[in-house]
Amino acid sequence: MIEKFVQTRISIVVALLTMSYIAYYLLLRENSFHSSISCIINYAHNLDIRQHLLILGLLPIYIAFMIFGSATAGLFLGVGAQSILSRLAKK
Repeated sequence: MIEKFVQTRISIVVALLTMSYIAYYLLLRENSFHSSISCIINYAHNLDIRQHLLILGLLPIYIAFMIFGSATAGLFLGVGAQSILSRLAKK
């Protein structure tokens, strides 16, 4: 019973870890999407003071959306994979 529970929940854990790594990569590493925190801060330095403060004020909200959005997407993908695996296991 516990083995079956662990096997069906492993897909959710794998999907959450994968999406967390993707969010980490996009927030901290320079990439072609220019979505990292340092790219946003560098872009904000070239703006006037109001836009600069607005972008830096919204930066924590952007980070939260990236983290919780990736966790939600990972949960969605994990539940989908879990339902597929459970259907395959029943056959």
